[in-house]
Amino acid sequence: MNKVTINRIAPTINFQNIIEDFVVVQFTQSDGYIKFGAQFIDEFSQNVMAKAVVFENGSSLYTLFAKAEFANIDLRRVLDEGTEMDRLHYRVLDIEQLQNVPQHLLVQLLINSLNAPKSQRLQFNNLTGKLFLFKESLFEKRKFGSSKLLTKIPAIEVKVNKDLQLQLKTTTFTSLLLLSRLKFERKQLKEYAKYTYVHATKSMRRILKSENLDAKDVFIIKQEQGKKTVIPFMDFSDLDSFSESKMGQLSLISEKIQSKLSNYIQLSFEGKETAKAIRLKGNGQDDINTILAKEKLKLNIINSLEEEGIDYAETLQEKLKSLFPQNVVSISNNYKPNALNIKLLHNKVYYENNGTKDSYSNTDGVVQHITIEDFNFKSQSAVKAIVKELLIKRDVHLNQVSLVDWANYNYQSNQIFGISRNDLYYFLTIAPNGSMSFERKEPSLFNQSEFDDLITIFSDDKSVEGIIKNDKGDINVIRRSDLFTLPEFQNIYKKLLSEDKDEEFNVEDLLIWLSEIDIEPSQNRHFGDIIKEYSKDTISKSEILRLIDHRSVKKKLAKQIEDKTGKVLKVYMRDQSKYELMDSNLDIHSYSENGKLHYYVGTIGDGMRSKIGRASVIREISAFAEAPIFFDKILPLMNVDFVRYGDLTVIPFPFKYLREWSLRDNREKNVQNISR
Repeated sequence: MNKVTINRIAPTINFQNIIEDFVVVQFTQSDGYIKFGAQFIDEFSQNVMAKAVVFENGSSLYTLFAKAEFANIDLRRVLDEGTEMDRLHYRVLDIEQLQNVPQHLLVQLLINSLNAPKSQRLQFNNLTGKLFLFKESLFEKRKFGSSKLLTKIPAIEVKVNKDLQLQLKTTTFTSLLLLSRLKFERKQLKEYAKYTYVHATKSMRRILKSENLDAKDVFIIKQEQGKKTVIPFMDFSDLDSFSESKMGQLSLISEKIQSKLSNYIQLSFEGKETAKAIRLKGNGQDDINTILAKEKLKLNIINSLEEEGIDYAETLQEKLKSLFPQNVVSISNNYKPNALNIKLLHNKVYYENNGTKDSYSNTDGVVQHITIEDFNFKSQSAVKAIVKELLIKRDVHLNQVSLVDWANYNYQSNQIFGISRNDLYYFLTIAPNGSMSFERKEPSLFNQSEFDDLITIFSDDKSVEGIIKNDKGDINVIRRSDLFTLPEFQNIYKKLLSEDKDEEFNVEDLLIWLSEIDIEPSQNRHFGDIIKEYSKDTISKSEILRLIDHRSVKKKLAKQIEDKTGKVLKVYMRDQSKYELMDSNLDIHSYSENGKLHYYVGTIGDGMRSKIGRASVIREISAFAEAPIFFDKILPLMNVDFVRYGDLTVIPFPFKYLREWSLRDNREKNVQNISR
């Protein structure tokens, strides 16, 4: 069994030390709920000098003060004079009351109190009761006239939820310079909290109502329409890349918690024993070129944009021809039933801004729509991903699994997959030979018992992603949890920190270490002669890496140096050590707990990349009614890379077919309703 670390915190809190050094004040409102995002939440930090604020949705606001500073604060006067504070009541918590504060709120309050470190690797702020982490190298600037101005500030919100699960949510502060690109539906601009970035302190603060700042200095928490900020889960290419990822930022703040808050709180993460690991070196599926060549499939670009789309169509045609030279690639104005069709469109924003009708229309066949404003026509991976989507649509159109050899799974009976969408239930049945049949079920008096079961499973539970049913009628339910797995992020950080450290070695020692490693005698002589010609007595890391240009020799020498000195010449985490440091984010794993199966899907371990884009979310499999758990037989259905191009799928791939069919069915229903 292997052990995996998950994002659930096990805190040890020293209440006595907290009471001795701090004052914790709980605020409540005399009538109604405290308005989330109210300006006074930030005023406590900006004007009242509270060390931290945490907001319990609706009912309470907790603030942390240094005891010496609190003695000089007339809190009642502050409340009477502050913005919207006059209806607040407060009490200073004693140790017994502090012990009754929900643990997740007290943990959040303490970590919110951290001041931004002097190191430029990371800045953080307690804004509106939340903790945001910032990395300046991730900030976005755009040119306005002759100036390049700050337009987006990506951040990570560090949140401890009520189940003590640490969440790392990507948030974007967008400048009002991009106001025309922001869409307001649920609430208007005036309802958003406004923030500004203070370059002198490298921090953000709330803009007070009395202030009037230029648009270039005003930010709100909102995404630009059609854009999504992505901060990778982990990138261990080098120290800078790691510090820009979520795990890098977690490493830095964990270090800060340890150094600044250890007298008050110690945080550790929970571990689980995994029972099964599916190690992946290949999935047996043909690559995209083989499939296209074997089936002699044609590719057709539908240019619905007339003259405006000609250049885009020709660029895409050239890219497709270079990627798939064995296939015919045409450009036309119409859908071709005997081809894989790619239709060029404008995006929604274009049609809305120009007051013209969106020319998107569903075609009952194999067609993928791409928008010229958003698609990267020069990206090889983006174009390949589009063709993969078309092959999936083709399977749905033909009712046959062809992207993999379904018979290789050795299922002896039908496998049934179900989802809920818009109060309807959709099912896909795959026979042992890979043939597929889809159906939509609507409530009726003739199968009330079945619908009662489906309503019980799906109703009001947003975590349910689907169900799997075997031929005996047994049902297993897939639920997404808020849990995800953690690599040995602190050890990775230490290794990269050591690698980044500027160090020198004696040339004589280097020659000895070179002679001790297991390499060819000719290599030993060659690199030994190069080092002997070096004119100085000491040599830096960078010089060693430049002179030893053979990867295998360099790797063995780096290990020898680390064994002899403890110093890291170069980190090789993509090799065998990856399973020691980040197995929690590689391949497919499962474990059982409390009568339920849990599984998580990571990156393919064999030949892995240095960047892991997403966390490995833990999913829970439960049996409905008295059914057995049979999902362990379904685990291999995540070992495909055509749902998430180049990466494993996180739920069984037949759900991709089912979602595709349900979307098409829903569009057809809408067309029928309009025509009536």
